[in-house]
Amino acid sequence: MESALPNNLRKQRTRLGLTQKEAATKLGIGSASYQRYESGTREPNLETLCKLADIFNTSTDYLLGRSRKSMPTFSENSKDDKWTKLGNILSTSEKEKVIKALTD
Repeated sequence: MESALPNNLRKQRTRLGLTQKEAATKLGIGSASYQRYESGTREPNLETLCKLADIFNTSTDYLLGRSRKSMPTFSENSKDDKWTKLGNILSTSEKEKVIKALTD
């Protein structure tokens, strides 16, 4: 059975407009190592997989093909603010509802 990981990594990287080299730099590895993940000749370890999910603002389940929705996760180690991540996944009307609930 073919792994969904290489294709999903490529999708998420291109969605963010990153090159393989830029993705590798964010991950703290060499570009050749990252390229092997996308080609399917190597799989990341668990720690690296979690970092990839944080970088691409998605879940490990999505990257592994266990979920069809690319929903962000909220890692405690992530550098991004949780409110910013939440704002990225909410629609405008949902954001307005949250603001209304917080200000009422």
